[in-house]
Amino acid sequence: MQAEKTQTRVYQLPLELEMLYDGLDDLGIGPRYISHIRKGEWHVELGGPRHEYQSFVLAEIAEKAEDVQDGKVELIGPDLQEIEPDSSLPFGIEVKVYGSELNVDHSEFVERGTLMGLLFLEGWMLVGARTNVWVRVNKKVIPRSSFVKLAQSMRASVLSMCPIAEAVEVRIIIGAPEVGGQELVNKYLEHANEYWESVDARHKGLSDEDVDTFYGCTICKMIAPNHACIITPSSLPYCGIMSFYSAKAIYDIDPSGYVFEVPVGDVLDSKIGSYSGVDDVIWEKSGHRHKHFYLHTTIKYPTTNCGCFEAASFYIPEVDGVGLSQRRYFGPTPIGISFSKIAGMMSGGAQNHGFKGISVLTIRSPKFLQGDGAWDRIVWMPKTLKLEVADVVPEEVYDKIATEEDCLDTAELKKFLIDKKHPVIQKYWKDGEPQPLEVPFPGEDWPE
Repeated sequence: MQAEKTQTRVYQLPLELEMLYDGLDDLGIGPRYISHIRKGEWHVELGGPRHEYQSFVLAEIAEKAEDVQDGKVELIGPDLQEIEPDSSLPFGIEVKVYGSELNVDHSEFVERGTLMGLLFLEGWMLVGARTNVWVRVNKKVIPRSSFVKLAQSMRASVLSMCPIAEAVEVRIIIGAPEVGGQELVNKYLEHANEYWESVDARHKGLSDEDVDTFYGCTICKMIAPNHACIITPSSLPYCGIMSFYSAKAIYDIDPSGYVFEVPVGDVLDSKIGSYSGVDDVIWEKSGHRHKHFYLHTTIKYPTTNCGCFEAASFYIPEVDGVGLSQRRYFGPTPIGISFSKIAGMMSGGAQNHGFKGISVLTIRSPKFLQGDGAWDRIVWMPKTLKLEVADVVPEEVYDKIATEEDCLDTAELKKFLIDKKHPVIQKYWKDGEPQPLEVPFPGEDWPE
């Protein structure tokens, strides 16, 4: 990136706690301002599908106090009023946080506080997390908004939600063409990916059998009132920004907050992930709507979804198999609809048998969909996702899983599976033919 392309401005927010929200009086802040901004309503769109979800929001825990200048805001690129209306640009946000009692286990807690500083801001729309972020800003609030105000809202949110945070510094990168575009964002994205890899590495050494308490999260009840996530060492939220360790850390900081303990109780079926403690808790947290959550299956009593999942799994009855898709894939799937339509159909907190929100981290879990047959039942996924998780797909199955380059309808998929001798044929079909399950409608019970 050439030096002359750099356009950087530095601001200093007031440090006094009683001044956290000073200057934000003309913008509403709170859950009531969560919005979906449609085409024609937005002044600028940041990240999302037009930029192949290569934008990001990173919340990083700093080890030393001197690594964070509290209240500092660095803006690289144009401010809101300097962007042409109806523009769509890649972006990145780095939030560095220090606290003498903070450690890496609090990363995702701080990340949620950061995102809520955007989600709850009047006229701003947020979908997704990490590199799956998609932001729009409504034309109506442009005269009252700026990226500095966004940074102030994020800092205030982190300090309000996390009492052991002591200092917050924000850098916002807007990838306008004149400052380097996507290339500029990628420069900072590389560091974000390295940080997330180091955080995620902690998940690998712990199994569900090693603990007697799981955790749950209801932060998305504001948009899906009957929804709750269950978090175990091998079953992570599909938003991709909370691990078992971070759920425990959040609960320890705020035991009366949106993260709660879930006693494991009796292990009813470890393969499908059925636990009496989970069923008891989810019955109460769902307003007495959902009796069972099976943690390791798409097909039968899957966990509910709010709407911020990185990816999704779905049952394909014509081949009695399971397909996967993700936000970065915009084409059709073998069930005839795109990921966006799958996401819209299964959002909102209903229990949709045959559909399940997942994260890429969950795909990497040793227990991934083991209640459905795991990789022996997975028959289709986008090429990009297949390459992304190639290191965890069993070698003997990898070439037998179709992508959009192989087939896009169930008839072609069936032929592909037969030609490749996919294990689904031997283990789940009968006499060379699929045996489709009669999946109940959303919210209905399976026959005993």
